[in-house]
Amino acid sequence: MKTKLLAFLLPAGLFFIACENPKAKQDKLQAEVLAQHDVVMARMDEINESQTTLAEIKANFKNIPNADTLALQKTIDSLKGKLKEADDAMMDWMHNFNPDYEGMSHEQVMEYLGKQHIAIDSVQTLFEQSLSKSKEITSKYKQQL
Repeated sequence: MKTKLLAFLLPAGLFFIACENPKAKQDKLQAEVLAQHDVVMARMDEINESQTTLAEIKANFKNIPNADTLALQKTIDSLKGKLKEADDAMMDWMHNFNPDYEGMSHEQVMEYLGKQHIAIDSVQTLFEQSLSKSKEITSKYKQQL
């Protein structure tokens, strides 16, 4: 008897787990999007610090021995542009994100959140790339100032 009951309850339990509540799926996806936002947001200070350090290097690059100042100036300008692009992308994402789903169906909300997940992932990629390249230059030249 226990075997028959177990044989019935196990598939029934798996069915209910597989059919997760649509609101729970929505909440989970929104939490993922906002968590990724929080990770990127925590790096905003790094963007500002890198911009400041690059500006210091550019202002004092003549004190760096054996530096190709023209190439260094172009590199710094490019990196500062990439850092600004990352910062602007974050500001745009935050400005455009709207967690008010009134009047939207569950499918529309899930589609919206899916697009937002992709968008904040792109912002995170911009952050990582621009900070990585910036740190290469700042770590190389900061000590020489």
